[in-house]
Amino acid sequence: MDQNNMYQPDNTGAQPTGQAQNPYMQPAGQGQNPYMAPVNQQPAYQPPVESDDVTMGEWMWTMLLLCIPIVNFILILVWAFGGGVKPSKANFCKAYLVWMLIGVGLSILLVIFGTVLGAGLVNYIVSYR
Repeated sequence: MDQNNMYQPDNTGAQPTGQAQNPYMQPAGQGQNPYMAPVNQQPAYQPPVESDDVTMGEWMWTMLLLCIPIVNFILILVWAFGGGVKPSKANFCKAYLVWMLIGVGLSILLVIFGTVLGAGLVNYIVSYR
């Protein structure tokens, strides 16, 4: 094929190649160019999107259920990692779970510190009798 010739020789006639063709022009019969759509064309119907906001009532029930021991830990796990939960509620539950784990960790450290301090105090008192 010749470099200056943008047509390929074949039996059906001259067909333009993709190299020198204007990318904004489409041959007839291949659909409408999206850049040349009519100005007054209405957008396609979009169904209403459900709100991802958690209502105040849902937050009230959430806080009430989180006050119940053992149930709160189970619900936190379900809401944080289960499906079908609104993103804001799932993120809240993940943050709440992190705070719960931090509290448990600090409680364990406090018990260890108190035990060591108490044992040392008992040893100190017993040794001076």
